[in-house]
Amino acid sequence: ATANTRLVGLEIAYFINYLKDNVGLNPKHVHLIGHSLGAHTAGYAGERIEGLGRITGLDPAEPYFQGMPSHARLDPTDAQLVDVIHTDGSSIFLLGYGMSEPCGHIDFYPNNGKEQPGCDLTETPLPLTLIKEGIEEASRVLVACNHVRAIKLFIESINSNCPYIAHKCNSYQNFLQGKCFSCKENDTGCAIMGLNTVRPNHAPGAKYFISTGKDTPYCRRQYKVMLDLAKPPRAESWVQGFMKVSLHSDNGVIRNLDLTPNGYERMEHGTSRSFVVTHPDDIGQVKRVEFYWEYDMDVLQPRSICFFWCNDHLYVSSIGVTEADEDGSRGKRGVLMDSKLCSQGPREYADIASRTSAVFIDKCEDQELLN
Repeated sequence: ATANTRLVGLEIAYFINYLKDNVGLNPKHVHLIGHSLGAHTAGYAGERIEGLGRITGLDPAEPYFQGMPSHARLDPTDAQLVDVIHTDGSSIFLLGYGMSEPCGHIDFYPNNGKEQPGCDLTETPLPLTLIKEGIEEASRVLVACNHVRAIKLFIESINSNCPYIAHKCNSYQNFLQGKCFSCKENDTGCAIMGLNTVRPNHAPGAKYFISTGKDTPYCRRQYKVMLDLAKPPRAESWVQGFMKVSLHSDNGVIRNLDLTPNGYERMEHGTSRSFVVTHPDDIGQVKRVEFYWEYDMDVLQPRSICFFWCNDHLYVSSIGVTEADEDGSRGKRGVLMDSKLCSQGPREYADIASRTSAVFIDKCEDQELLN
């Protein structure tokens, strides 16, 4: 199959050029979409079609293409816009079938472009899929769930009311920590993934990250939660633990969003930390936040063991909640959502003991007047 990709690409190029020469088709209006080997096939076609408008590569295949020269795989010169969605970029030795290296004008990496939510063997509904859709689809779910997720994400983007907003970042970890959240007008810090993608005004090679859900609808609205930590005299210089937030707004309540899904986080008092959380709903302007804290001891870190001689409390001055689509120009909402919430108590900060919660409200100005 790999050996035939160039031949098939040449046949596609011949057909489009025939339409150009005989019926006046303008190649700039042609959009080729290819999955796996089909992405590279579209690339081979594009290099033989002058002025081809767009190629969308859906998880381009890795074997025989990763690390190869640009003329031997999909690359940005194959069309006026080459956009790529990577969903299965683990090593082929770990059954990852997709490329991990950028190969378009703009490259999207949902969930780091590797393991997709809902594709773990413990989460895939194989018996139900076998009954409802047959052995072929069940086999595809078993061995290629990550690989075919790119197709499902692109299809959903066509009619979704939820904007697939991705953020340019140098690593997925930094994205999850809210360090790459710029999304202002004429800014290349964010882009829409899927059908509505536009060519960025920077050089190819950048990676755009986005988090999605494990089932339909896959699109998730992204919220940055920023914690400003106080440092009163009795506070430890740092503590570590788990955190959750519940967000209250005029549109309803989103409960127990996990800020630490991958394990405890070390929190240094007197600093700020940010986290990206996702949810399918548009929550609107946040009016109230319930923040839960649970200290965690690690036997491999003796300094984290806390009994009678240390303070396991977390001291939080304020909590900020911002939606990713800050200016509305790239998404479909068009409303700025940027809330700052302060402690409901008498102090300038909340003193939160382990395994307890504190409430923050959007009355920071009133709180500052009281203090």
